[in-house]
Amino acid sequence: MLHFIRDRAQGWIAWFIVGLICIPFALWGVNSYVTGPTDTVVAEVNGDDITSTQLTQAVQRYREQMRQMMGDEFNPEMFDNAEIRLAVIDDLIEQQLIRSATEELGQRISDRQIAQFIHQTPAFQRDGKFDSEQYQMVLARAGFSPASYEATLRNDLLSQQLIQNIEGSTLVSQVEIERLLKLENQQREIAYGVIKLEDFLEEVELDESEVRDFYNANESSFTSPEQVSLNYLELSLDTISSQIEVSEDQLQQYFVDNKTQFVGPEQRRASHILIEDNDSAEKVLAEIQAKIEESKSFAELAQTYSTDVGSAASGGDLGPIQRDVMEPAFEEAVFALENVGDISEPVKTEFGYHIIQLTAIDQSTNIEFADVKDEVELQYRRQQAEKQFYDKAEELANLTYENPETLDVAAETLSLDIQTTGSFTRNGGSGIAENKAVVEAAFSDDVLNQDLNSQVIELSDTKLVVVRKNSHVAATLLPFDSVAPAIKEQIRYQRASDLAYIQGESRLQDLKSGTPATEVFPETWQEAAYYGRDSQEISAQILNQAFTLPNADSTQYAGFTAENGNYIVVAVSDVKQGTTDDIEPEIRDGLVSNLTRLNGRAEMAAFISALRSEAKIEIYESRITSTEQE
Repeated sequence: MLHFIRDRAQGWIAWFIVGLICIPFALWGVNSYVTGPTDTVVAEVNGDDITSTQLTQAVQRYREQMRQMMGDEFNPEMFDNAEIRLAVIDDLIEQQLIRSATEELGQRISDRQIAQFIHQTPAFQRDGKFDSEQYQMVLARAGFSPASYEATLRNDLLSQQLIQNIEGSTLVSQVEIERLLKLENQQREIAYGVIKLEDFLEEVELDESEVRDFYNANESSFTSPEQVSLNYLELSLDTISSQIEVSEDQLQQYFVDNKTQFVGPEQRRASHILIEDNDSAEKVLAEIQAKIEESKSFAELAQTYSTDVGSAASGGDLGPIQRDVMEPAFEEAVFALENVGDISEPVKTEFGYHIIQLTAIDQSTNIEFADVKDEVELQYRRQQAEKQFYDKAEELANLTYENPETLDVAAETLSLDIQTTGSFTRNGGSGIAENKAVVEAAFSDDVLNQDLNSQVIELSDTKLVVVRKNSHVAATLLPFDSVAPAIKEQIRYQRASDLAYIQGESRLQDLKSGTPATEVFPETWQEAAYYGRDSQEISAQILNQAFTLPNADSTQYAGFTAENGNYIVVAVSDVKQGTTDDIEPEIRDGLVSNLTRLNGRAEMAAFISALRSEAKIEIYESRITSTEQE
């Protein structure tokens, strides 16, 4: 039903459906739809609930992270099952345990730290500067209000602070460093012999029946994949924008009507003195206010009295502040001050009492049209293009649906060019065929078999396509005669490698029984030499094999089939531990950094494990399953 409404319902049908939807909203209100029934508890951690709403939001965030990481390879079905939800629940439990630990340890994140983090977040910036409208828009898209986001951010930063404190306190002993450096710089005396598969190729005899049997048993390996090419129409906001005709008068009027978009918001700079809310708070506040009346330096008072360690050292300075960023009560007090130098009465927030001094006012600057003409034109074009884009998108959907066997009508009406892709398989191709939705549409029954237009496919928020089949080549089995020579060579080389292995194993036993290597390998034995782990003078495969052998008093032997099919016997006759005297400082520092990070992660894992062992945790798996099904 929803699919039909979105993709097919147009004109009076759409308005009729919207009308039906509006009736229950009018009778019962939006809130009953938004809030729904009481939130289901899906887990408990020391009496604190984790609800189905929290779980759903966390799963959605995880899916979005995976979508960004995987791109077109993202498959929503992979992240829509009970196993994923249980894994996310486990992560939520860890977060709750860490939050509780930060509270017990009395950790704090100041308002200034929150503001700095928000101001430095690229997603909230325009032209490299924090933008309040951008900030609120991004939060709204993610389902946050500024207050809820800042509360979540505070919890996250507290958790990060705890993790950094634990991982940062990890020590790496000098003994551990020396031991690892010696292992890293270890050298081994390595000799080896090679049995080449080429020496056995003439012994391998094949008849055509064996080749044909292999061909019949592995037909999938000799099948050219199914391929399709598409014709398509592309509707792009950028293309429409570039075609918009504009005049100087239109741009100037747009600038006048939207001037606030081209000037920065008012910013204020303030300093504060933070006093914790305790039994002595009123006495301390009175003492500070008395000294302020005596014209004592606000900066010096902040250094003496403020419990906000981050700002006290700089005289309480909080840097630039603009609306909708700080805690509401604090922000209201800052913007209520009229003149630079004014000092507020004590303001109560969740962190304690603040006495605030206004130190600077940066009013929105008035700029001329000529200064921002290019930006005005860009925004004006985009605004006009957006209106056309959505109208044309609806028309594109209608025309390609009403004329399902051709793109010509939509192309002519909307002045779009019919474009053609190259051939591609079910694994995708180049251009729009890199998009998974396009590939799925191309090989759908409607497009591939029924020769119909696809539905409108959203490549991005500003680009849509409709596709139809141009040509199709079914998967075909390659003729036996065309692949028989390659099959014959493949079988011959594999059997020659097998013969080399058999002989190699026999020679390996001769070496272990004491036969001299020069007798066992009279032509291909490579005399022993010392090599390090990263030596470029010998095959990496031989090095890997040699460094897996145990350190023993006698020569150690091992054999393996190399990637090229040859069989190689390796001998390690001596091991020299590495020295640390000539290790370059940057290498030592890098090792210390890596060890510290690894040990820190181990410490953090142990800390969380200890929290888990002491916590009372209840997970309601049946509710998680039922939530998933809903």
